[in-house]
Amino acid sequence: MRRAAVRLPVCAVCALSLALSSGACHAPPARVASPPLACPRDASPDAAGRCACTAGDVPVLGACVPPPVADGYCGPAAHATATGACSFPVCASNDAVDLEAGCVPIAALLHGGPRSCGAGASLAVEDRRSVCIPADAACPRGTHADGVACVHPPACPPGTLATTGACRPIVLRGEGGYRIVDLGAWAAVVLGHDGGPGSADLCRPLQARPLALELPPADRLALHLRITLSAPDGDVTRVSAEVRVTAPGAAVPPAAAALAERAVASLVEPLRGLGGEATATRVDVEVRCDLGIAAVAAPPR
Repeated sequence: MRRAAVRLPVCAVCALSLALSSGACHAPPARVASPPLACPRDASPDAAGRCACTAGDVPVLGACVPPPVADGYCGPAAHATATGACSFPVCASNDAVDLEAGCVPIAALLHGGPRSCGAGASLAVEDRRSVCIPADAACPRGTHADGVACVHPPACPPGTLATTGACRPIVLRGEGGYRIVDLGAWAAVVLGHDGGPGSADLCRPLQARPLALELPPADRLALHLRITLSAPDGDVTRVSAEVRVTAPGAAVPPAAAALAERAVASLVEPLRGLGGEATATRVDVEVRCDLGIAAVAAPPR
């Protein structure tokens, strides 16, 4: 079944149609029951009725994927546990965690970087240099900074995505029992709402690379990412993404496009793992990633 193309936000305010000839209003359509929830590919209900991954797969972004895909989501220096939680390696006392390379000897770090960071920022290592980045960006995906620790929020079962205080279903069961994936809802949660800030999962890999982006410590940059998700014939396993990067009022750093494409690719790979049929063959969303330590306290521009 071929699905229509949509642009986020997928929810719109619906008004009653006004009959011009009589001035009367048409009654709103009858409420239709929501489709029942379904488990994603490689998952089935457990004893409690919640979806659970089959043995050997790891839950990531609502999907059940092989460990290498889960590690790709976590990032170059991090890895995924069997529960899907991302964590950095535990380094020796004479090593430091480089967000790209993993454990590196402290003695091998290059001089000239900061020794401490201000409020809302954390000291990290990029390309053997110390850098200051937003505190959350110093934590692996799926976590947030809480003091000096990176905290994992409660996990949502496969087939759902974590939102503020709830697990949002994205996999439903259609007529005939086939699996339907709400591609618009997935994009809104995983990438960000159209016209607003990008999600932490999307922007964090860019926020953690100030040297690659040639971003001075005291500067800030708003990168706009226009992302097009395409699902040929509605097949979720064939979803691809096109990413275009702009920086209104500023030049786009040479490394920005490659970093953005890599960040999106590591999110789209788990999306394919959901399997089933997408609710749309195309979804477009444009979001903003605020980069630089100055962006921690500065209002969005």
